[in-house]
Amino acid sequence: MLGKLIKHEFRATGRIMLPVMGALLILALLANLSIRGLMGAVSDVAVLRFVFVLLVIFFVIAIIATAVMALILMVSRFYQNLLKDEGYLMFTLPVSEHSLIWSKLIVSSVWFLVTGVLIFLVLMLTVMNLSETNLHMLFERMPTPEQIRAALDRLGIRGQLNTVVLQGVLLTILYTVSNCLHFYAAMALGHMFSKNKILLSIVFYVLISFVFNLIFMSLGGMMGMNMESTGLEEAKEVLGFVSSAMRQGILIVTLQAAILYIATALGLKRGLNLG
Repeated sequence: MLGKLIKHEFRATGRIMLPVMGALLILALLANLSIRGLMGAVSDVAVLRFVFVLLVIFFVIAIIATAVMALILMVSRFYQNLLKDEGYLMFTLPVSEHSLIWSKLIVSSVWFLVTGVLIFLVLMLTVMNLSETNLHMLFERMPTPEQIRAALDRLGIRGQLNTVVLQGVLLTILYTVSNCLHFYAAMALGHMFSKNKILLSIVFYVLISFVFNLIFMSLGGMMGMNMESTGLEEAKEVLGFVSSAMRQGILIVTLQAAILYIATALGLKRGLNLG
């Protein structure tokens, strides 16, 4: 049943996110052509210069709008489907509240990650365009995979670097999941009350942020002092410290996500006031 919920959620959200991402790609292409035009002789024509600048502005707006749309969609789908009148129907389905949470969580996290990768790629292409570097030139200047592996082997950090990269990917995924659960937990807890549900959801969101930020700042200060006292110099030592920090980050974010998930599930299971 979870698979069916995820499939339905992707269909519902894809109707919005795919056109938005398509618009971003089109504007990215037009903006990069405009940048080339502004750097060329056609920029002397006032009308063309105005159009080019306008397209670049629209491109920047599209980047922000795509990120905001992913956030709005994540919040609105959870709110409308589970906390409003539609929730009466959703909670009559032969599935647990855990399946409902996971379907929203998985789909929202995927859209956040895809949106982040897409924005990163279009920005990188724009930077390359500004530096008058194309993909062919970039690949020509890059060392071959064999050269990279040989250099890493000489330094003795190939295995460590692979570990750090994998840890970074895992931490990014967990951080995305935790951020989604942050919104879900705040909304679920706020809707346990009969009045001022949205206001209380905002209060819970701020309160949760304050508590976790306080914890992270304390842990970050301890890690910073540890790095200064260690006196890292060689690449292996630096990567070892980064890997250790990544492990701690993964543990902390996992615990945070678990706490937020429990709060969300309890909020949906007990005392939920729909409507």
